[in-house]
Amino acid sequence: MKRSLHLIWIFLTFFIFTANAQNVTLKGKIVEDVPEAYPIPNATLTISNTKLIYSANKNGEFSISIPEKNKVDSLIITSLGYKAKVISIKDMLKTQFSTVKLKSAFLQLDDVVVNAKKATKLYVGSDKERSFGKYCPFPELQHAFYIPNDNNTTGIIRSVRFFIRECENGVIDAPFRVKLYGKADMRDYPGQELIQDAIIARAQKNNEWLSVDISQYNVEVPYDGFFIVLEILPLQYYSSEVTSTETTYDGNKITVMHYPAPAIGYEKLEEGLIARSWRRYGINKWEKVDQYNYMMGANITAD
Repeated sequence: MKRSLHLIWIFLTFFIFTANAQNVTLKGKIVEDVPEAYPIPNATLTISNTKLIYSANKNGEFSISIPEKNKVDSLIITSLGYKAKVISIKDMLKTQFSTVKLKSAFLQLDDVVVNAKKATKLYVGSDKERSFGKYCPFPELQHAFYIPNDNNTTGIIRSVRFFIRECENGVIDAPFRVKLYGKADMRDYPGQELIQDAIIARAQKNNEWLSVDISQYNVEVPYDGFFIVLEILPLQYYSSEVTSTETTYDGNKITVMHYPAPAIGYEKLEEGLIARSWRRYGINKWEKVDQYNYMMGANITAD
């Protein structure tokens, strides 16, 4: 009996030690790389080679728990208006608290006289003020809308826009990720990512356009067009799922599961219009959406 109790005690001790060793905690503060060290609010923290995304608070502070297996990876810290910084997680664990300094992405250059025509500002994409419907979210769902380049425009993509709606029991200011993709070679669906940083956006109002400034990345307009993408984050970044009762076309009542993340509005695909929307779940293949087009757009400064 004593031997059995001794073995149980060893097992429990090992189990507790193993459970506690599954995660490590990173603590710190993100500030501007200036003498005043102003805090940078709501910066995004991403673990390299994973889909793990975190956020600092309004004071620039963070305390995140990550799987121990990711100690060999790096922490990528980004914020709009600042240059991204990559730090070894092993180095961060050497101290209890890390102060991370980000440099401004905007540089003051010497005056240059250029004799050229004035740049033209263009808006491409959906311009409707009301949506025909909305597509409620699922974890790791990506909505993509294709912007063609029929006029061979050259220039910089300055910002992207999304018409954000709220689903049943949703949270309008829940986060989502903004992405840009080029066009796959000789195919119609999204190809290579044009921005590697994790750009996290949040809407403030329901049934309105949200503009996200990406000018700091200086993304040139691809000759064959590009895709604007809204990606729903993994489930752990939202509160628990909710359900609602809906009526089908044949009058039956069904229970539909939703997630408290923002929905993208869409417009009806009228006769003569071309379907330009795609979607995919996680790393699955892209699927063409033939019934409607997502309400997305981009502001471009053309040469």
